[in-house]
Amino acid sequence: MDSVSDIALPHAKRSEAFAACMLGLACLCWGAFFSLAKNWQLAAATTCPGGALVATLTLLGIRPLLALALFAVVRPQLFRQPSRREWQLAAFLGFLNFFGNVFQVWGLSATTPALSGFFTSMASLWVPLIAFALLRVPIAGATWLGLGLGVAGLAVLGIDASQGIRIGKGEVLTAVSSLIFAVFILCLDRFGRRVRSSNLTLGLIAMAGLPALPLAMGLSASDPGVIVWFSWLRDVLLEPAVLRDVVLLTLFSTVIATFLMGTFQPRLPPSRAALIYLLEPVFAAIISVCMQHDEVTRRLVIGGLLILGGNALAELPAWLRQRDREAVISPPPARPPRD
Repeated sequence: MDSVSDIALPHAKRSEAFAACMLGLACLCWGAFFSLAKNWQLAAATTCPGGALVATLTLLGIRPLLALALFAVVRPQLFRQPSRREWQLAAFLGFLNFFGNVFQVWGLSATTPALSGFFTSMASLWVPLIAFALLRVPIAGATWLGLGLGVAGLAVLGIDASQGIRIGKGEVLTAVSSLIFAVFILCLDRFGRRVRSSNLTLGLIAMAGLPALPLAMGLSASDPGVIVWFSWLRDVLLEPAVLRDVVLLTLFSTVIATFLMGTFQPRLPPSRAALIYLLEPVFAAIISVCMQHDEVTRRLVIGGLLILGGNALAELPAWLRQRDREAVISPPPARPPRD
């Protein structure tokens, strides 16, 4: 008769495989964010009073309103479950994430979704550097090599031999956002270990976007005026294509992706989840090419592969440690029965 461990192990592997697929689906949802947000910036480029920054704040402000309303219908218990400490932590982390979102979406007004996706993914490489600088956490050799590959990838994406340096405002803003996201990741890891990640969901969504609306109105107050901004927002949301993109942004990158991450990431080793998240910029590039925001060029492919390879190398030490731990605690393979 098979032992309990012999039965449970294949089931656990199947469960991990399903969780990995769900995280991959979350990456697909996040990948769509870049092209959909680019569509918004293009629609607002010539009409938004206050320019790209006000358009950015407007998008970030209306998206969580829709998301929170949807959660109130489908998951109302999430409003009751968090403790006061969890709400406070979510508010702090969400506000930090808000600044990263502002620079990221603002940057999309001046760069392509594929470049934005690859530049944003550099956040994973900044994390060990920030941890080393602030917390004196040692950096493995593979991580240093991964950082070198990532920087080389950025150089390939931003430097054209025939035209010189092409890193513009959009790429710089996105690079700043990746640094802020790195601080967010580090803070979430340090402060979020003793709380349930699902209880942070609504606070993160709210604080990552709601402060944007008062800022958008404040920037519009003097010139051209809040009434003009309201009129523009009404008119732009009456355009079917724009409204569709805003709804898809809310549904895919905010509601579905957040739910999948909170539900299935805890079922996987952190190192494996980190590797799966490397799919996000890949999906962002593929969707952007399909939506004709980007073209497949040698620089895009080589630079993107270097950044992805750098991220993978940075995660290699953690992956090896996790593999060693699993080898120690896993039961030995079942032996064939004797005749």
